Amino acid sequence: MGAATELTGAATELTGAATELMGVATELMGAATELVGAATELVGAATELTGAATELTGAATELMGTATELMGAYKYLHLVIKYRKITVINQKL
Repeated sequence: MGAATELTGAATELTGAATELMGVATELMGAATELVGAATELVGAATELTGAATELTGAATELMGTATELMGAYKYLHLVIKYRKITVINQKL
């Protein structure tokens, strides 16, 4: 009977240890779930930043196009002014 009692006690201790390990495992899984949630939020934020960067790139491209058009208009006006000056000088001669 003594051996059976010792075995029962050992089994009870093992069951307690297994229960503690299950508790630790549950806590670790909870922490892992929180980390996955945080990672998901970071990915979402990175996606939003990428979208914003894409929009800014598009706006910059539009501004470059506008600047190019303005430069073309400036060059055209410059040529018109030169032509008119030449015409006025030729008329005076």
